[in-house]
Amino acid sequence: MTRARVFIREVNSLRFPLKMQFRTRSIRNYPTESNEIGDTSINLRPTEDIPGPKALPLIGNLFRFMPYIGEYYNVNVLTLMRMLHEKYGNIVKLDGLKKQPTIFLFCPELCKSMYQLQGKIPIRIAMEPLHNYRKNREDIYKGQYGLTTSQGELWKEFRSKVGPHMMRPKIVKMHVAQIHDITNEFVDKISTLLDPKTLELPDDFMNELYKWSVESMCSIALNYRMGCLKSNLAIDSDAQIMINCVKEMFDLTYRIENVPSLLEINNRRNYQKLFNALDKINGISAKYIENAKNNILKTADADRDYSILEKLLCIDEQTALVMALDILMSTDTTSNAAGALLYHIANNKEKQEKLRKEVMSVLPDKTTPITPDVLEKIPYVKGCIKESMRLFPITNGILRNMPKDVSLGGYFIPKGTNVIACHAVLSMDPKYFACPMEYIPERWIRDSPEFSSHKSIHTYVYMPFGYGVRACIGQRFAEMELEILLLKVIRNFRIEWHYGPLEHESQIVNTVKSPLRFKLIDL
Repeated sequence: MTRARVFIREVNSLRFPLKMQFRTRSIRNYPTESNEIGDTSINLRPTEDIPGPKALPLIGNLFRFMPYIGEYYNVNVLTLMRMLHEKYGNIVKLDGLKKQPTIFLFCPELCKSMYQLQGKIPIRIAMEPLHNYRKNREDIYKGQYGLTTSQGELWKEFRSKVGPHMMRPKIVKMHVAQIHDITNEFVDKISTLLDPKTLELPDDFMNELYKWSVESMCSIALNYRMGCLKSNLAIDSDAQIMINCVKEMFDLTYRIENVPSLLEINNRRNYQKLFNALDKINGISAKYIENAKNNILKTADADRDYSILEKLLCIDEQTALVMALDILMSTDTTSNAAGALLYHIANNKEKQEKLRKEVMSVLPDKTTPITPDVLEKIPYVKGCIKESMRLFPITNGILRNMPKDVSLGGYFIPKGTNVIACHAVLSMDPKYFACPMEYIPERWIRDSPEFSSHKSIHTYVYMPFGYGVRACIGQRFAEMELEILLLKVIRNFRIEWHYGPLEHESQIVNTVKSPLRFKLIDL
């Protein structure tokens, strides 16, 4: 049965009973903002009163996403969010694509309320195609599906095992030397990629950033070098296949989850392609995980850096395997964040010169090693990274599935509803950021004389790595990698940009689409 038919059947069976239920239900049965039952001081309105595109009988809003007739056809996620916000306000309901409506929040106070109501074990029903794959490959996952797709107690147990080895600053510091060496090698390679006449990087430099990210994550996860930074890496090499398959995984997952289709055969084909890509990723990862395990058995040096895999093997081999797979599949996000970061630095000469002064103060010589102590003395570097992620967030929002009936913004939100805090829209809103389209790293630096509005930034506006216990577990590693990359590039080159605004594609994650033809001048 096609998705459209399933949706029509659900609408026919549920639409009118739900309408009657919402209109006749006593206000005493609605939960309040504090999630208590029976408070009559708040007059909650029914879910169907939330502003949003008007759904048609039987087909809901499906027609709005169809070719030629749909106002949302071929519109990316971020643009869709902006359109909904501009037309309908701070809380918007979109019916017709899932069993339950999706609620979009465009106000930091509403986002705060959502996080307060998410429960002790937040539910995030996302990337279901990936979860379906992992359930289908029980011989690999054996009931442990990782942090991305697990829910409930299964997720909580997994997180409790891996959290201490991923989130502690002390653990991250242990890998600084590894990433420094890899980034040194990467910067040396950059010099060989420059066009001798224009001093510009090639159109496919984004792919080089993917290689740097894969090599870095493989080193952290497995203490093993994949060899991504070798010159003239073959198209059929493990590294390049991994890069291509990870990009394909995100694209296909987005198409299956978010691009409406009346033809079931389209979904079957996309699922087949997705499973094929994931099989390749797992096959390559398994080989390097096995190599890393063999190296562990051979090595008895107590002074060496221990990989995430080795630390987790002491707890549970299956947990170690699944976490290593998750880490190796996360390279797409860091590489795109790096591409956008270099663009913003290249496109803002004054900020780059100010950044270079700080970099020169901690790295007086090009060969000065980057240590954990150095990373404690670079507030402007950190501000540059935060500001880039405000203008180019990796994800557009944070989704939570409501664990019980709750109220948001004076409306009743039933259990099981997906609610999205749209932080990418909020981060560009002049209500919350002065000069929101400008790249101003100073806004993140306390007591900055150039920009004094740091204290006015609402806590729940900017969330590049998520929130609470379901925040990105690799945040500290990603920040460390970006810091080291920026330090090394700025210490070695003056970077320029002579093209138009950076183009990107917005799906599950935001990806750079412009050829990154940076001009680099050796210092």
